[in-house]
Amino acid sequence: MKLDKSRQQISRMFDDIAPKYDFLNHLFTLNRDKKWRREIIKYLKKLNRDFKYVLDIASGTGDLTLELFNLNPFKVFSIDISEKMLDVQKKKIKSEKLFIELADVHSLSNETGSLDLATIGFGIRNFDDMEKSLKEIHRVLNKDGLLVVLEMFSRKKKDAFYIYFSRLMPKLGNRISKSSHAYNYLFNSVNSFYNVNDFSEIVEKTGFKCIHIKNNFLGIVHTVYFQKC
Repeated sequence: MKLDKSRQQISRMFDDIAPKYDFLNHLFTLNRDKKWRREIIKYLKKLNRDFKYVLDIASGTGDLTLELFNLNPFKVFSIDISEKMLDVQKKKIKSEKLFIELADVHSLSNETGSLDLATIGFGIRNFDDMEKSLKEIHRVLNKDGLLVVLEMFSRKKKDAFYIYFSRLMPKLGNRISKSSHAYNYLFNSVNSFYNVNDFSEIVEKTGFKCIHIKNNFLGIVHTVYFQKC
């Protein structure tokens, strides 16, 4: 299935569900998504590195953005293409270190080699041109910069979770968010995406090295850590 991942389509969809986005994320994961984000910070701290300039891409309502402040950065840059998602984030995070921008990952405003860390939480499978996006992220990271991707990856096993994810979750999500299709898109975007190993190989072709993969949930939700080569 060819999904419409144009900026206009994706931004409109996330604008529509912004008011209920956090609630549904926490509901559908039984709050496990909070733990997955906290574990990113724990892993990064173990590396004993400084992350002074950090970019959260497809930052949405800012749940991962907020966690990044635990790394004691000088600046946190946050971008998304959904204005209403960023409106929620602005209410959630009050910090002079935070710089929020309505922007597309395909053309970042950060200077070349200026960032220590880039993160993407549940966003990369929505990118219209993933290769172009990865090359742009590679550009703005410094020579040892890290890219961390928290995402839902394709898993074709048709078990009880597959039934829940493909049938129950879309119906409930659409009803609560008052969207006609957003949570159908969620399932289809995951089902048609790469598995985690294929994804890692693709990222490595754009100038990164995979240094760690963490399976968070049933081989579907993973956190993947890359270092710029």
